[in-house]
Parts: sequence; structure tokens; C-alpha cells
Amino acid sequence: MQLSRRTLLSGTLGISGAALLRDTAAQAGPWTLLDDSSGPAARWDHALLADPKRNQLYLFGGRDGNGAAFGDLWSFDIASNSWSSVESAGPSPRFGVAAALTPDGGGFLLFGGETVDVFFNDTWAFDFESQAWTLLNDGASIAPSPRYGLGGDFDASGRFVISHGFTFEGRFDDTWAFDPSQNVWTNVTPEEFRPLPRCLHEVHSIDGGDRLLLYAGCSSGYGPCPQGDLWVFDVASNSWTQLAPDLTPAPRSNPAMSTFGNDVLLVGGLTELGPSSDVWRGVVDGQGFVWSEVVDASNVIPARSSHDLTRIDSNYFVFGGLGLNGVLADLWNYSPAQ
Repeated sequence: MQLSRRTLLSGTLGISGAALLRDTAAQAGPWTLLDDSSGPAARWDHALLADPKRNQLYLFGGRDGNGAAFGDLWSFDIASNSWSSVESAGPSPRFGVAAALTPDGGGFLLFGGETVDVFFNDTWAFDFESQAWTLLNDGASIAPSPRYGLGGDFDASGRFVISHGFTFEGRFDDTWAFDPSQNVWTNVTPEEFRPLPRCLHEVHSIDGGDRLLLYAGCSSGYGPCPQGDLWVFDVASNSWTQLAPDLTPAPRSNPAMSTFGNDVLLVGGLTELGPSSDVWRGVVDGQGFVWSEVVDASNVIPARSSHDLTRIDSNYFVFGGLGLNGVLADLWNYSPAQ
């Protein structure tokens, strides 16, 4: 099944930003290279988020080819096709964080991560308007244990829900919810039946935040690595349910995934054969789920893992990661063809 091209909303992207994406997509097909190495240094295990109101992308952290952590923050303006460094005191250098756009679109929250041999469990907020970081919770009281390689997103009630992850002590299978209005964490882990401990997976909200989708990862010591299983977490009942689609992507860790309503876009990841460049569309079908591969052999990005993916409306953006020949610093737009 091919993805359909949705009309860009000028109210979301702005006239100039929408025109840019229409023009470049028309020239290059679904994948368009927007930038290659003019801004942030090449990196992997970073976080990429979108500010849909201002037509900008934000890139935080990650690590270089030697494993050294970055603590920088960059913004990319879609209309001018340019990167800018954002100078604002915030989280210490780290990689493998969980980060998600706030429900009001005014900024994003960030939790955890790692730098070399130190793991974090602090929670930060970045505000797009003020361009400032705020420490919401230092992790000293009730909070998830320090970790990296986890996933998280906001639920329907406005809580930031994170799940699973890794430290040198092993992998986790717990689930926590952060209430930004109170700056407190609550352990919402069900006592029974939950996904195997893992890291390097994806967690994204569906059904308007009533459920969260968990996909893939690495369960070394507990099960397969890479993983290819798919789960949903029901927010109201704090319960996990495993889904079993008839067709599934190859198992993988370190993929990049984003949701648009109840549509899911999956790009790349580390499979048993190495980094991948495949693109899959997932659709929530009632209580089930349907995967379909998007095949376009004439227009693909270089294979990669440990990259990140975000979206503005139905346009998706991918930055960096680990490729076949090392660490990447390229920014791509994926605009589904009609």
C-alpha cells in the first residue's frame, strides 16, 4: 500500500514553508535532502522535535562517532532552510533521552539519557516562545530510575508517559507518568503482563492519547535482540496488550517512528542485516493494527539507525544517525506521494 499525499496546511506550515516543501517534493519525490552538514555536527541517539506553529525543527543532544555526548540545541527554520544554534542553559550533555512535544505545542519535555558512564533521571521543559529551558524535576525524590534508550509521549490527560530503558544494571520493563502541573512522577506499571525488558525502542501516543504504542527494541538477557513485537498501553486501565499484525517489518532496534492521528510512519533501524532504509506505514484498525511497506526503489534515503523522526502535519523530517559508513549529519523531508 502506498502512502497518499496529503495537502499541506498553510495554517500549520506557513505559506513560505509549505511552498518550499511542495517545490522540493515535486523535484525529488517523497524523499528530499534539505541539508547536509551545514548545521549540527554528525550524531546519533539524539532527539528531533517539531514546532508546528513556527515551522521549525529542534535538535538536542546525541553522541559523535567516538561516543562523546552533545549538549547543544539547534533549530532549523523550514522557510529559510537554515540551522541556528540556540544558546540557553539546560540539560547536561547526553544521548538516548525520551522527548515529546507538549499537547499545547508550546515546547517539549525531555527525560533521562546517558553520557559515557552516567545515567540521568531529571526532567526538563523547553519553551519555544522564550527559548528557555526549565528544570521541572531533578529526580531526587520519586521518579523513574536513571536510564537511557527509553521511549515516551503524552497521554490524553496531558501526562508525559515513559516506558522501559537501560542502564549497566540491565533493562527495565516499568512505565511511569509525569504530571507537568504538579511536577511529580507516578509509577503506573501493571503488576502482570507487560512487554519484555528492553531499550532502543519507540513509544508514541495513538487514539488521541488514550493509548500508547510500543514497538521493537533490544531485549538482550531477557529475549530477542532485535525485537519486532508491538504493544499498546491503555492509559485508563494501566494495562498492556500485545498486537499481532499479519504482516510486520523485520525486527529492529534503534528505529525512528512518528504518529499522525492513528497513522504511524516507521523509518529504518538496525536489523539483523544491518542499518535499514525501509519505510513502513502502520494504521490502527479498531483494537488491531495493520502494517504496509512503502516501496519506492527510485527514491530512498541512505540506510541508518539511531536517527530520529518528527513531523509537521503530514510532512516528516529525519536527521542523522549511524549509516553504513559512519555517523550522519543530513536532514531529510519525507512527503508522502499522492
